[in-house]
Amino acid sequence: MSAPKLKILDVVLSERPVTMRLPFQFGNTEMRETAEIYCRIETEIAGRVLRGYSAQLMVPRWFDKRTTLSNEDTVNELRRISGIAAGLANGQSGTVASLSQNLREAVPQQLNPDMPALAAGFGPALLEMALIDAACHAAGLPFWRAAQADIFGLSRHLPADLPKDRFLSVMKGIGAPEQINLRHTIGFDAPLRDRPQDAPQDGLPVTVTEVSHATGIRAWKIKLKGDPERDAARLTELQTILGGRMQGGVTLDANEQYTPDAFRVLLDRLARNDLAEISSRIRFFEQPFARETALETLADFGVPLVIDESDDSLDALPRALALGWAGTSIKSCKGVLRALVNMARAKAAGAILSGEDLTCQPGLCWTQDSAMAAACGVRDVERNGHHFAGGLQGAGPAEQQAMLSAHGDIFRRQDGRIELAIGTGRVRIASLDRPGFGASGVLDMAS
Repeated sequence: MSAPKLKILDVVLSERPVTMRLPFQFGNTEMRETAEIYCRIETEIAGRVLRGYSAQLMVPRWFDKRTTLSNEDTVNELRRISGIAAGLANGQSGTVASLSQNLREAVPQQLNPDMPALAAGFGPALLEMALIDAACHAAGLPFWRAAQADIFGLSRHLPADLPKDRFLSVMKGIGAPEQINLRHTIGFDAPLRDRPQDAPQDGLPVTVTEVSHATGIRAWKIKLKGDPERDAARLTELQTILGGRMQGGVTLDANEQYTPDAFRVLLDRLARNDLAEISSRIRFFEQPFARETALETLADFGVPLVIDESDDSLDALPRALALGWAGTSIKSCKGVLRALVNMARAKAAGAILSGEDLTCQPGLCWTQDSAMAAACGVRDVERNGHHFAGGLQGAGPAEQQAMLSAHGDIFRRQDGRIELAIGTGRVRIASLDRPGFGASGVLDMAS
């Protein structure tokens, strides 16, 4: 099947506020509220007018961690970048891949030179997802089949290190979405056994112990602070709580908080007998070092390290692999097409491809990112935006009912809210095997 050309007729952006039921700390940031941005693209494809939709949470101080900016500054920055991308996209024509590439090249030219590449790519990634949705609807295909058939035209825009025949061979191996295993993130301020006095009385789990019992999750992502002794003490306590409940393994995420010397101290501490159980379950460490320096020196620490914040360009993964890093993470907010490219690279290199994005909210964002992750064949996905936000927010009754009708395997109504239907640590996602990209057909932009 050939890749269709799309002409962009109109781009509309809107938002819904999102309030956390529990505050979440990562890096040096605490998030209590933000907004989810939605994109609607109207396109003309082969004489037909079709719409595509996408959504992303505007996460403060992850895309841009400059200390001179507040949480609100960085969210406004993502709004502005999305608006710039929308303005540049209007009237453009091409395949999904060519339009996306053009935006990724054009948007940074409208920004200050010191803008981090992750932030500059947020708007293009948001629009890319909506273009993917429109192309899938035009072809009458779900995302996984559209990737198989290369209707995005990605094979014509591959990096030099990825031969076209290898890429297409990997795409042909994509299977239908069935279920997705969840990996729950434990923030370094997360209550472990005892509920705080100010914990919400909403019937949802708060502590790590409650999460484990309520969801059956057995894969864990633990946030580190960058202090070897404090982190070792935290891991010691978690080992006691999670003992016998780590069958899916453990990943450790430092969010750029470690220096190489301090990281070696942490590894020495993990090698002691008192942390043997949790150490034996560690699958990889995620981005321990600052993005500005992580890809400048060899990552030779004797343990698997994967990049996340350093994955800010199409050439980041091969550069990381050449330096001894073990792989990378995929997130729709960094680019769905880049995820497909990196899946093919990871298969060729025997590298780790992990699914990481706790901020995906139930609804369109969750289903789109999960469709991408399932197609890329990741072992499990960091998924607990629902835990911190408490379920689908901002949708009216009609959208809620449409979501349940279309994706009853993914969502359920509980105590008046729409939440993920988690069973034994996983969510069934077979309903994503329908034309389009995620739950776009049920979104009510007016709400």
